[in-house]
Amino acid sequence: MMLGLVWIIGCYAAGIAVIHALHRQWKRRGTRRAAHYVLYAQNAQMQLEWYLRSLYFFSWIKGRPIEVTLVDEGSTDETLQIAARIAQEQALNVVESPYWNMDTWIEGHQEQDVVVIRLNQIKGLESAYKWL
Repeated sequence: MMLGLVWIIGCYAAGIAVIHALHRQWKRRGTRRAAHYVLYAQNAQMQLEWYLRSLYFFSWIKGRPIEVTLVDEGSTDETLQIAARIAQEQALNVVESPYWNMDTWIEGHQEQDVVVIRLNQIKGLESAYKWL
């Protein structure tokens, strides 16, 4: 009887220790700077959806807050429709290229890690995940 009571108290204490350790780790992650991804796209309907969904998924897994801005450079396919659909689910800013000034935008986002990705160039896509 006494052994069972000690076992229950020990399991309870171990559970409290695990919860406190996880909370400390989660609290430490909350102080990380937000990463801001700027995606340049022109007729990128084939890459856009999977790239955005995987970017949001990996940021959620790692617990790092991100912001995403999509700069459309005059797409004639369904790039803007896909972006509008994803913007309803996630925090996604969609800007058209004639209204975009990178220099003034950078001045307003000095406190964030900024990653610029051109979706039409497949070579650099996999390296963007290292910033998460």
